[in-house]
Amino acid sequence: MFTDAVAAIALTLLILPLLETIADARAEHPQLGDLIGDNLGQFGAFALSFAVIFRFWWAHHRLFEHIETLNPVFVRLSTIWTFAIVVLPIPTAIITAYSASPGSVALYGGTLALCSGALTAMAWYAHRHPEYSGNRPRESREMVLGNVTIFFAQVVATAVGSVFADQIGFFAFLLMFLVGPVEGIVKARWRRESAL
Repeated sequence: MFTDAVAAIALTLLILPLLETIADARAEHPQLGDLIGDNLGQFGAFALSFAVIFRFWWAHHRLFEHIETLNPVFVRLSTIWTFAIVVLPIPTAIITAYSASPGSVALYGGTLALCSGALTAMAWYAHRHPEYSGNRPRESREMVLGNVTIFFAQVVATAVGSVFADQIGFFAFLLMFLVGPVEGIVKARWRRESAL
């Protein structure tokens, strides 16, 4: 419940810069279309980060459906995950205020990778230690694969976007769309190997 509350608060904090922008624009009485058009990057960053945090929360929530007993490893990794979720509104605010730079891409992508890395480590640990699942279903290797591919895609996207910030910047995170096809290839290989 604690991590659910943290994710809910982080999601709520994302909207605050938009509310401030709307309040600041009130004196100028812009048309709604102009207000949205002038702040499209901010609205886009809000929507993207909302989707990212929600997806991270959902993956964390699903992971703990497989864990019946906590131990210090889960607590430490979940603390890292929680830290990254709490920090994410900061790089979101930065990327709406500044154009892409090596620092802004690295900060945003690094926060995503930290969160995803903690989630990946928890999934791997849960899979390797089914004794913590108790009577619940064990964390599957397919779930671990999903976390691993997302983590590596975020690390690669962060590296590429940071190094080529002027040319590619945040567009490097479009690599995330390759996660599904890569998972499909690996799962197909696993099916072929198990059929032999």
